[in-house]
Amino acid sequence: MKNYIVKWIKRFDLLILVMFIGVIQACTDFTPLGDNFLEKPPSQDVTIDTIFSRADLAQRFLTNNYRTLPYGPGIVDAPYDRDKLGRAMLASLTDINQSYLTTSGANRHYYSGSYTAYTAQNNSGAVKYNYSNSGAWQGIRGSYIFIDNVDRVPDMTTETKKRLIAEARMIIAVHYVDMFRNYGGMPWVDHAYGPNEDFELPRLTAEATLDSTTAMIDRAIPDLPFSLNNPGTEAGRFTQAAAMGLKVRLLLFAASPLFNASQPYMEGEATDQKLVWFGSYDPSLWQRAANAAKDLINKAEGSGYHLLDTGNPRQDFQDAYNDRDSPEVLISTRVQYQAGGDYYFFDLEERNVGPVTHNYVNMFPMDNGKQITDPASGYDPQNPYQNRDPRLYETVLINEDIYQNRTAETWIGGRERLAQGALEIATGYRIRKFVLDGIESRGATAHWPLLRLPEIYLSYAETLNEINGGPTPEAYEYVNKVRRRVDLGDLPTGLSQVEFREAVLRERVLELGFEEVRWYDMIRWKREEVFKKTLYGMDITKNDNGNFNYDQFELPSRFWQNNWSPKWYLSAFPINEILKEYGLIQNPGWEL
Repeated sequence: MKNYIVKWIKRFDLLILVMFIGVIQACTDFTPLGDNFLEKPPSQDVTIDTIFSRADLAQRFLTNNYRTLPYGPGIVDAPYDRDKLGRAMLASLTDINQSYLTTSGANRHYYSGSYTAYTAQNNSGAVKYNYSNSGAWQGIRGSYIFIDNVDRVPDMTTETKKRLIAEARMIIAVHYVDMFRNYGGMPWVDHAYGPNEDFELPRLTAEATLDSTTAMIDRAIPDLPFSLNNPGTEAGRFTQAAAMGLKVRLLLFAASPLFNASQPYMEGEATDQKLVWFGSYDPSLWQRAANAAKDLINKAEGSGYHLLDTGNPRQDFQDAYNDRDSPEVLISTRVQYQAGGDYYFFDLEERNVGPVTHNYVNMFPMDNGKQITDPASGYDPQNPYQNRDPRLYETVLINEDIYQNRTAETWIGGRERLAQGALEIATGYRIRKFVLDGIESRGATAHWPLLRLPEIYLSYAETLNEINGGPTPEAYEYVNKVRRRVDLGDLPTGLSQVEFREAVLRERVLELGFEEVRWYDMIRWKREEVFKKTLYGMDITKNDNGNFNYDQFELPSRFWQNNWSPKWYLSAFPINEILKEYGLIQNPGWEL
């Protein structure tokens, strides 16, 4: 099959790949830039022999492959295809965010329902996952080049080589986890194919892709340190904890009903070939995910990883995701080490992709832990933002909260919403997470918290609930650990399996909002009702007496609300990958 991978290899030979190193360092400063040849144009004297002749050059080659890892929302000028969804956020496709950037992929292709296999081919910067230019194939091939050649480096110890090979395997695994969650079964690349090498790569089954990716992670785990010995110089590099956490994320997705069910989510050739489901329900997948989570939790406790809890819930929550050295970040991806440049998040609000839905605001409970729909919660609709979950104020810019050393004015005519139609806050709410107060995030040395410890706790609780047909005391405990960090108190006891499942999914979107978790939770649980729900904003007006009126209004409808199809759970392969002589089998619903 002469697919995209072959085209990429023929388009970029090894010399061009090697020269990618000199652009921007990805990880941090564990091998500083500086050698002149890394900065000069491609030439015949820069060869694979040059790169693997010295330890520092080989490490920089690996560092360059770190640059291909996912880096959150579309960021201006970031390496590879970071401009996914035309600079909207993945959250824009969920119920927590509404993009008002008309040129974004969210508006043009998803809200309109116009996304097709042709869109996937021709609008690479406007889709949620770009099969052809996400950086995945570059990272996978570059990592295999490293694995195949690092033994040639003369001035590197055997232990260091083993560790760096494990890091390269993790780069491959991260990309395959992402592709598995977006497409299902994938072509499996097992070495760096040369430009003249003839090969065929059909899609593996979903199960084989899962097993191959899990095996890649398992091979990496023993050769990585559990935590970094020298965080100041090694920050951003993969650890054993990172690998174990990625395995949890992968196994939880696999255990969930999208692939693991007695019936497929949709019929099609890909379904018949078991490329997008496992063919039946296998309860042991939940147990595998639970075991993986418990293994990590047992090892993490007492080994430097923990939830931040200093007694200041708001600051702790902010530092938990925003601090590059947070003790609960398991995988941190970076674009730069020094401050400056465009690899930060303040422009999420300026591109009109930051408006938050009222639906999301309503998910946050009161600070006593009770839902606002509970008559005993103390919720006051005339003062709706008082005494709420501290994470609300750190996730969403809320009227009259402290902002830029003053109080925020999100009411119509206020400084944050000068007109009713102001697009950056058209829903009445603006994202605060990552953006912070705007000023301090400009030019900051941002990072992307690709995976955090709270996700592992909540994943473990979810698996226990599914395995046991309802929550166990241990399941409650790991949800409550996350809630206690922000002083919410414990979940009510006596919940049914369904009630506890909903509580976990809600906790995940509150804790991990805008960290690209909500979309995958929605699709793995096949939450059709969420895709079809009406979304709302909130108009706030200020009276002469200083009080406020609150008027809920409907947001622009999305195609899905009245035309939902389960085909949207997975992405379409680009049309050129389907039309080739030995093309890929298309995902259900996206066939021509």
